[in-house]
Amino acid sequence: MVKLPRISNFTDADALAAEPGVLVRFAERPADLADADLVVLPGSRATVADLGWLRERGLADAIAGRARAGRPVLGICGGYQMLAGSIDDPVESRLGLLDGLGLLPVRVVFGPSKRLGRPAGRALGAPVTGYEIHHGIAEVTDPAGNGSEPFLDGCRRGAVWGTSWHGVLENDEFRRAFLAEVAALAGRDFTPAPDTEFAAVRQARLDVLGDLVAEHLDVAALSRLITGGPPPGMPSLLVTLDQDR
Repeated sequence: MVKLPRISNFTDADALAAEPGVLVRFAERPADLADADLVVLPGSRATVADLGWLRERGLADAIAGRARAGRPVLGICGGYQMLAGSIDDPVESRLGLLDGLGLLPVRVVFGPSKRLGRPAGRALGAPVTGYEIHHGIAEVTDPAGNGSEPFLDGCRRGAVWGTSWHGVLENDEFRRAFLAEVAALAGRDFTPAPDTEFAAVRQARLDVLGDLVAEHLDVAALSRLITGGPPPGMPSLLVTLDQDR
């Protein structure tokens, strides 16, 4: 997975990392991608700025070279937007129209309102659910031509996939089917584990975290702070959240 400077929803890597036989690492240089079977472009809080970073680092050329060689690339949300032919962004970067990586027949336009949703569909013969949270709206400009085909809300061309949906790899049947296809394209002898349930893996991790909190922190005091706020005289921390992020 590419470690973008403004990476968001990087938990999309968690389900991949939980799959036996899969090693996930975060890449910052072209050399980090050299032996990867799959490159994932994750979500970003600033698509255009992180696309510029990809180009400055030489990662954009490395990813394009992979695509030309038929080596798998997956873009999720902001990463999907970067794979587009064009990006029109008067909202986040305010730079207007500029070129994307041109690896998928997609046009992206940023609007003032953020799209939120819990979509569901099918891909690779499996049911898929996920979630959406993004300003950029990706329109597939060539949904059934020049070697492209639908993929969830986005599209696929050759070994390049793109979707705006986060969380899709948490769907066990879909993840296994996707990894099997990636392995075939990468020339790997790989059979996904049929009994890996990401929901159970995540719950086990949360249970461990809960046990650590109960063992090492004053849970009663935390509960009082959560429900009633700090007592009189205790300094408080004011945090302002950027609602557009």
